[in-house]
Amino acid sequence: MLVAFSLNFVANFGVFPTVELVGDPTGTTHVLAVAAYDAFSDNNWPQATAIALTMGILELIVVAFVLWLRTRLSRTSVVGGGKGV
Repeated sequence: MLVAFSLNFVANFGVFPTVELVGDPTGTTHVLAVAAYDAFSDNNWPQATAIALTMGILELIVVAFVLWLRTRLSRTSVVGGGKGV
C-alpha cells in the first residue's frame, strides 16, 4: 500500500488541470504546478527552475520517507526454498 501511495503521489503531484477545474473559480487556488506553469509562460526561467527543483526535492523526500517507513514496518522473515532448506 505504501508503494502504491508513492506511485500515486508522484503521478499526481504535478497535475494542475485538476486544481484549475476543482479549485476556486476566482483563481486564488495556487499550487506549485500552476506557479511553475505561470513562470514558464512568463519566460521567468530562474523562478521556473527554482519551482521545478522544489517540486522534485519534495517528491524525493516523500518517496524516501515512504520507502523508509516500508522497511521499518515490514520486518518479516523471508520465506525461500533454495538448496539446503
